[in-house]
Formats: sequence, C-alpha cells, structure tokens
Amino acid sequence: MSHNIQAYRCGPDIVKIIERKSQNSITTLPNTLAEREKENKRTSLSRSRRTVADILHSNHFRFFVTVTIKNDENGNPPSRNDVVRACKNGLRTIKRHSSEFVGYLFVPELLDTDKMAPGRWHGHILLTDFPLDMLIPYSIADKGLPAIIYRRMAVGIACFSAPVFARYGYCLVETIGGTKADYERIAKYLSKTMYLHSCAPLPKGQRRIVSSHGLERPERIFSGVISDTEYAAICAAADDTLRNKDTLVHYILRSKFPLS
Repeated sequence: MSHNIQAYRCGPDIVKIIERKSQNSITTLPNTLAEREKENKRTSLSRSRRTVADILHSNHFRFFVTVTIKNDENGNPPSRNDVVRACKNGLRTIKRHSSEFVGYLFVPELLDTDKMAPGRWHGHILLTDFPLDMLIPYSIADKGLPAIIYRRMAVGIACFSAPVFARYGYCLVETIGGTKADYERIAKYLSKTMYLHSCAPLPKGQRRIVSSHGLERPERIFSGVISDTEYAAICAAADDTLRNKDTLVHYILRSKFPLS
C-alpha cells in the first residue's frame, strides 16, 4: 500500500507530514444550511489548530505569557475586545523597547475550567524574546499568588510579572523549553478551545489567532508517494496527530523523516 504525502520543513528540527485520503472516497455533503455552517466552522477550527502547531514548530519561542484583565469600574468582567486591546498595547511597547526581533503568537481565550482565569476572557501570548529589564521575578516568598505559580516555581520554572501587562490586572510570564515535546504540549494547550464544543463566539472582523510579521512558516520539501513501511515509520515517530475529516497531519523530528 502506498501513501500520497506532502512534507514541510518547520524550522531546523521538525518536519510536518500531511496525508490526504484518496480523492475516490465518497464524502457525504451537508444537506441543510445549519449543517453546512457547522461543517464550515469545524473546518475553520481545525485549520486554526494546525496554524498554531505550524507556527510553534517553525520558530523558537522563549516566553509564555498569560494576561488576565481586571474588572472595570462597574465590576463588569473584561470582554474579548478589552483583552485584545490590552495585549496588543503591551506587545507594541515590548517591540519598541527591544533591540531584537520580537515575534509573537497571541490567542484570546474563554474557558470555564482554565486554572489561571476560569470563566473570563484572558490572553495567552508566546514571545520569541522579552527584554529582561521589563520582567520582575516572582519568588516563593511572595504572598497571595495563585497556587499554580508556586507549583511552577517549585519544579524550577522561572516565573515573572511584567508591568507592561500587569497594569491591566495580572500577568504571569514563564520561560519555556524549545523541544518538540514542549511545543506540542503548548500547541495542545493553546488550541483547547478550538473545537465545536469549546469555542466561544468569534466577533465579526476578528481573528482567532494573532501572529506577528516575520515569523517563519512551513516550507514544502517533498510531495509524492511513499511506501507503507515509510509511512509506518512516520506514524511511529509522531507523538501526536492532528486529524481533519480528510487529512492527517504528523509532526516528527527531522532525523526521523525517512526521506531526508
């Protein structure tokens, strides 16, 4: 049995492999407008999950930021627009302050079970760089911090506050590893609301994911047919697989790619 695949280089260490099902397979099309809208939304969410994984594996991110906005003067929780505005303002300040290129991936999120900000809009940001003079380290001796910060520091994760975001309420800046496993874990975390059962309404004209210019994107390096043995090796090397209705996506180490 053969497999028709496309392979893309994601940065120096990762290869993304896409396999699409045979064009001869029969696909049942949605009949009603509601079914078509649901299918379009499901496809859009699947594309968003792949975009998050593509950007993560193609770039070297060093910092993970969670931004939680305080209630307004009337006690109302922040809207999605409030979170987007605060995060974009902070990012502009960081880029002006830094002498290095600062690439970012920003995902606004609403999730009732989130450990940092349950049931309220907040922002998650990945950054390739963060000027250290804009960070204030948290300490185990600090009082009144969320339990999750103490747990992270207890296992050796460096945790910081950043006034550029904290002035809007509260923030946590963490350093992250740069391995494939680190990025797959973060990709899964960032895309946990990008499913039909968990996604919040997306305001018209806004994007589910905001990324900066200058970030690397996957580059195609192979398109063709491979053997069942070669495809089995790819599947064995992939820790996680993204699935769409007619597509399978694997991310593997370049050293495991049988055609390199």
